[in-house]
Order: sequence, then structure tokens, then C-alpha cells
Amino acid sequence: MIGFFGGSFDPIHNGHLNLAVQLKENAGLEKVLFCPTFISPFKAEKQAAHAKHRLKMIEMAIHGAPGFELIDLEIKREGKSYTIDTIQELQKQYHQPFRLLLGEDQWAGFPQWKEAEKLISLAPPLVGRRGAGGTPFAVDIPLFDISSTEIRARVKAGQWVGHLVPEQVSEYILTQGLYLNGS
Repeated sequence: MIGFFGGSFDPIHNGHLNLAVQLKENAGLEKVLFCPTFISPFKAEKQAAHAKHRLKMIEMAIHGAPGFELIDLEIKREGKSYTIDTIQELQKQYHQPFRLLLGEDQWAGFPQWKEAEKLISLAPPLVGRRGAGGTPFAVDIPLFDISSTEIRARVKAGQWVGHLVPEQVSEYILTQGLYLNGS
């Protein structure tokens, strides 16, 4: 079984990595595919960092992590990225069952996703959360309270982000001058 972890990853951070590791291990997934969106249908404007930078940061963040792979399907497709379209395409390529990896924050807005019910049937979610209650897809894991928005704001303010992102990602953000002009 394969885990699919999509999102803006703008930038990828330790919370994303923790969620992927915990859900992969808990569900016994063979691997996790990280797939950055080209444009999220839920974000009014395009991503703060260009797709090539987001791909590079994910590549650096998951390097050496067993069973983690980066795919650029949604970046190559361009336009708004819809998970249902990507999962259908991946199932044709891999011929294996998929699980959709989500955090509690993503799950809260899941009913607004394109063809949400069909997506649940094609790739039943694994939702990382703290505590009891909630969805039948929930998996109790320790979650890191980190947001990409917070990281971008810290970079713009000239604050250190090394405690929130992998070291290579922090260095890349600084050397590329990412997030200095914007959210």
C-alpha cells in the first residue's frame, strides 16, 4: 500500500515530515509519495515560492528517509491541482491501493475537495491527529504545531527557522532569498 501526501509544501517543514513518518509506520505503508501542488484550489494566489524551489526543498527534506519519494505530477500538469485527478492517474501507474495522508487541519476542509466522497473510496484517508474523537480515519500521533505561514513570516522578519525545517531546507531558503517579499 502506498501513501499519498500532497500539499503546497511552501515550505515543507518538520511537522509534514513527522506526520508522514508516523502515518507510514502506523499503517505499514510501503512508501509515501510527496506531491507538491502547482496551484492549490484553496489558495487565492499562487504559491509564495516557485514550484522548482518547493520541489528542491522537498527533495532535500526527504533525502535518505526510507520509503519517501518525490513526484512532480501536479507541477508538470500545471493549473489547479486536484487530488482526485492525481490519485486516479497514480492508480493506473502503480496498480496498488493508496491511502491519502492528511493532518487534522486538512481534514477539516476535506468536504470541500473536488469529488471528496469518490476520493475517500479510491484512497481512504489516514488523518493524523491528537487525542480522541473525530473521524473514523484518524490515527493518534504526536503532532508538531508548525505552519508554513509561520515559517514564511519568520523568514520575512529575519528570524531563524532552523528549529522548524530540516537544516538543508533552512539553508536553501536563505541562499535563495525565499519568502523575503511576501507571505
